[in-house]
Order: sequence, then C-alpha cells, then structure tokens
Amino acid sequence: MAQTVNDVADLMSDKTRHPKSNFQVPTAVRYFFTVLVLGLLVLILIMGGKALRDAPPAAIHVDHQGLTVAEYRALQHVMNQQSVSSFFTSDLQALRDITTGLAWVDQVSISRDWQKGIVVTVLPKQAVANFGTERLVDATGNVFVPADSRDLTQENFATLQGNMTQAPVIMQQMQQVNDWYAPLGLQVEDIILSPRMTWLIRFDNGLRIIVDNENTAQKLLNLSQLLGNQLKNRRDEIQSVDLRYKNGFTIAWNIAVPKDNDTPVNEKPTTEAPL
Repeated sequence: MAQTVNDVADLMSDKTRHPKSNFQVPTAVRYFFTVLVLGLLVLILIMGGKALRDAPPAAIHVDHQGLTVAEYRALQHVMNQQSVSSFFTSDLQALRDITTGLAWVDQVSISRDWQKGIVVTVLPKQAVANFGTERLVDATGNVFVPADSRDLTQENFATLQGNMTQAPVIMQQMQQVNDWYAPLGLQVEDIILSPRMTWLIRFDNGLRIIVDNENTAQKLLNLSQLLGNQLKNRRDEIQSVDLRYKNGFTIAWNIAVPKDNDTPVNEKPTTEAPL
C-alpha cells in the first residue's frame, strides 16, 4: 500500500515539473513568415539575374602554347571580333564552333578561369605533305589552308594531288607505298590520283610509276619485290614503269648520256615483262 502511494506521488511530481504547453503559432503568422521567406528568395534571384546581365563582358584569353606566331595572331583576331556576355553567361559552345571552323585548327578547348576569363586553347593540325600548291594535308588526310601562307609548298614535303574528297585515300596510299619501297631507299615525292582513278607516283630518285585502280596494291607490292631482287642491278637505269596491264608491265629505260655534243643519243627500248 505504501508503495502505491509513493508511485502516485511521483507521477504527480512529474506532471508538476513538466507542465503541458498548449501554445500554438497563429495561422496568419505562419502564412506571413512563409510569404516573407518566398519573397526574399525571389528578390535574391531577381537581383542575381540583374547582376549577371549587367556584368561587364568576359575577357577572352588565347593560350599561345603550341601555336606559331601566325596561328596565335589569326586566332586572336577571330576572338577579338566575337561579342561575348559576362563570365557566367557567355556561350562557350558558340566560341568552340567558331574556333573549330578555322581550317588549320585540329582540337579546341574552351574553359572559364577566374583570373584569366574565358580561356581558348587550340591544337593546330600538323601538316605532313602538300596538297596541290595552295593547301596542306595532315597524316589522316585532312586538307587545310595554313594560318601562314608561307607554310605552303614546303620543299621537304611530298605533294599530293587529286580531288580533296579523296585526300584520305591518297594519303593512305602514299604511306603504304613508302612502307613497301623504304627498303629500296625510295620515298614518294609526288603522288597523283586522276579523275579516272589512275595513280601517278614519282619517287625522290626520279623513278615514275603509273598504275590503274585494278589490284593496285598487289601490283605495287610485286614491283617493289622485283626491284629488290631480279631488277636490283638495273634499278638506277629505269625511268618509268607502267603497271596498267593485267598480267605484266612495261619498263622505259633512261636515255644514255652522250660523251660529247657530236655523239648521238641512243634510247634503250621499252621492255615488257610479266608481273
């Protein structure tokens, strides 16, 4: 009985120490604070948008690394003509498209930098040959006009000629021929693909080869093997080889050099041989 009285006393003591609160925030006050917070958020967004619109145009920084003086100046000139907005609102994709449109540009990277502004980094195409007299071509067959016209028709480059749409094919053919004829100490100096798909190849020693578009690779490979074996000792006497035959080829030999002006010039006859 005593234990029960003590328990009741403890319960009453707890209720005395923790009185129940019935206070509630009025609905009107809750609505007021909600509207106030939303209004502040809208105001912040409006002010932020205005600040972005009124911000000065972002500076465009052209990274000169990897560029020649002519390439850097050409790119800087193009960027100076672009009207950009603020640091955050500038259209980087539009700048990237404009930069990629430059014929000599291979890869483009455009980023935002807190200190420099909008940074434009470009990797130029690396020419490996001339394409005609007014263009260059890279290792993958991309034809382009260089930023500096003085880079055209470089003497240490081979020259490719043909339709520009066929440039990758011509480049691939030249690389393959160079691989086959390198053991002979020969390298392509000029290679032409005519509208009739006939190949004209001139090597750095003056040797010329003409071949049609039928079994072209096999004919060129077989000739390189013949020049390295059966025709090895007479290779320097060959002026040109015509491979436009189904089962053979013809050789035009170099003209004999006269010893003096009174000696007549004798030309060795053309030789036909099976391939």
